[in-house]
Amino acid sequence: MDRRSFVLGSIAGLAGMPGLVTTAAAQAYPGKPIILLCPFAAGGAGDMLTRAAADHVRTKRNVAAGVEYRPGAGATIAPAQIAKAAPDGVTLGLYSISPFLTVPHLQKVPYDTLKDFTYISIYAYVPIALYVLAGSPLNNWSDVVKFAVDNPGKFRWGTSGVRGAAHIATEAAFRKETARTTFVPFAGGADAITAMLGGHIEAVVSADYGPQLAAGKVKLIVLTGSEKLASQPDLPTFKELDYPISTEAIYGLFGPANLPRDVVSYWDAATREMMATDEFKTVLKTASANPVYMNSADFTANVTQNYRKLGEAIQSLGFNIK
Repeated sequence: MDRRSFVLGSIAGLAGMPGLVTTAAAQAYPGKPIILLCPFAAGGAGDMLTRAAADHVRTKRNVAAGVEYRPGAGATIAPAQIAKAAPDGVTLGLYSISPFLTVPHLQKVPYDTLKDFTYISIYAYVPIALYVLAGSPLNNWSDVVKFAVDNPGKFRWGTSGVRGAAHIATEAAFRKETARTTFVPFAGGADAITAMLGGHIEAVVSADYGPQLAAGKVKLIVLTGSEKLASQPDLPTFKELDYPISTEAIYGLFGPANLPRDVVSYWDAATREMMATDEFKTVLKTASANPVYMNSADFTANVTQNYRKLGEAIQSLGFNIK
């Protein structure tokens, strides 16, 4: 698999890497307590994968590391804070594609995806799915499309982030099917799931389905990307269905621009160590996630290419509403 084109199944691109600066202070890293900012509410896949990184360095490297939550605003609050942070590795965050690759094309954000960050490493991906309650009469994607077309506006759905990749990709799919649906905004995937369990919406599109799927409370209908789900290989993907945008959720670590090389190397090594542990494999299983590794160079190239290509796709679909 080409790590640089991974995530946007229908979009490809180019490479680039911001300069990394070595400083004397970085040689003593970490030295101070570290905060990892999670751009989502507690309880979802993003939460689990942020805590996995913090837990690993705390238990295996004896480093004081904690997680703080910054949900809302299309998951842009954490990146905005990190863009202004000192480049010392004390404040880092969980990377997910929406606040970097889609939201900046749709609304003004106080950061530049290509200039304001150091992309450290990627360590997991989750196929984003549209899912419904286990007892729903909608059993497959054809059922969903037919219901949405026959009942304009009555199919209500939410995501883990407004104007995120899952939102845009799903809206593009419904448009191609000429289905008029009702999108309901939520601060995080856990909130959207709660609303669905309460009968307030019909479906959720997110990567947060793992625990609910394991408990038999939801059923998956379609995957928004190009990668198949090993446990349900018959589920269709947006790429197979030839929809305009197909995207997975990838997760990793990022920091402010110009992080010292020693900081990047520290977290790259910690990431690779973590991925080999039984604890991390348990987290992956719980989150219905899969391991995927990218170093800083490949990660940066992935962001560069997909930011530009996804921006072109959003504009061509008429979603650019800045």
